[in-house]
Amino acid sequence: MKNTGLRRTLSTAVALGALGAGALATAAPASAANKDGYLDYHEFSLTYYATQMGSWTDFLYDEALLSNDTFITPGDGQGKIVDNNAESYFNRDNVTWYVYTSSYAGGIEGWIPAEHLGNFSTNFKNQVSSIYDNDAN
Repeated sequence: MKNTGLRRTLSTAVALGALGAGALATAAPASAANKDGYLDYHEFSLTYYATQMGSWTDFLYDEALLSNDTFITPGDGQGKIVDNNAESYFNRDNVTWYVYTSSYAGGIEGWIPAEHLGNFSTNFKNQVSSIYDNDAN
């Protein structure tokens, strides 16, 4: 009798465990996707024109060479190289992002506070060549 009850308990536990594992395997990912045209939380975007007008692209990770990136969303500037072509930004992350006027964190350094959007100053307007979500120096 005891063995039958134990077998039923173990069978039920195994079945419930399998159901739980299946539910976890089919759950949708909760993280942002890099350069997908959607500005998710924890991402940073650069926009072709001031006041977030025109095409833009989103970044989840540091970019040492913005010359390898293009503006991806529909609008003026779509398909153009991001390097030295951005007039505005949106930091939708909870950390400061750093921008540089040369690749690999070279040139003039600027910083964009968490959850901040705006237009680049004259030092950075159409001059940004690399971005980092922490101080690269």
